[in-house]
Amino acid sequence: MAMREIEEIGDVEQRYEVLDAVGGGGQGDLFLGRDRSSGQRVALKRQKARDLGPESDFHWAGENLLEEGSRMMMLTGIRAIPEIIAAGTHRRRRCLVMEFVEGQQLQNVLWAARPVRHPGTVASVIGQLCEILVDVHDRNLVHCDLKPENVIVQPDGRLRLIDMGHAVAAGKKTAYARGTRGWASPEQSDACPSGLTRRADIFGLGCILLEMTVMRLPYGGLEELAEAGTPVLPADRLAALPPEFASLALWMVRWEAAERPADVREVFDRLRPYLPRLGSRRPPKRLRPDPTEYYRTHPPRL
Repeated sequence: MAMREIEEIGDVEQRYEVLDAVGGGGQGDLFLGRDRSSGQRVALKRQKARDLGPESDFHWAGENLLEEGSRMMMLTGIRAIPEIIAAGTHRRRRCLVMEFVEGQQLQNVLWAARPVRHPGTVASVIGQLCEILVDVHDRNLVHCDLKPENVIVQPDGRLRLIDMGHAVAAGKKTAYARGTRGWASPEQSDACPSGLTRRADIFGLGCILLEMTVMRLPYGGLEELAEAGTPVLPADRLAALPPEFASLALWMVRWEAAERPADVREVFDRLRPYLPRLGSRRPPKRLRPDPTEYYRTHPPRL
């Protein structure tokens, strides 16, 4: 598939009205916007304001944001990845214009219901992310920042994966750490001369599985810098792992990348027996929005 170029539009405010701030992170600030001619809602990701550092750092951050847009262009046509519409400048900062995704962050959906133990619900969340990652990995990209904050649950239960700010071509040498502490695989914590692989994303996916079911990230999570030899989980959390997913979760977060599943299809095959059947009823204690609705109304893609 030939990749089209991002449309450069100059001053974003000439075409889009910038409305409310809706979020932000290390890579940029996120705003809700509206197309002035059509009224269509869009998402605007704007480079953070310059701090006390040198002008070169500010320029580098702007170029990184444009590179994120280019990576999103590589994923054009994958329905679960928001479409990139244009790039421009807003108040002298680089800005990406993207499809607006209606829904809630998976992080907030889980906070309202953790721990999530219903097998169909767990399988629906991880299974949908497997389906999305198959498409990402088939285009030779590694997302590198899988975490509930970067997943949107739409009102119909369908998941969307956002934020390609840390993504990298599979196997390409990386010069610095990528991802978010707690969810990033050990090989992402520093430069990786051999390049990152899809197994880095499988680690992040395993972190989400553990976070859902036992409310704990592996190897100390956010509380301490992970080191080889650190127990995956404290004994009480290890004992609390749902038996349906215990061996799978521990396999996904093995310290050595080569010891994890080689492909998300392997993960999906282990989840398959627990996916909701077409036409089945909602779980008694469902998430809102409910990710099981996807498999109760659509057959699995894998």
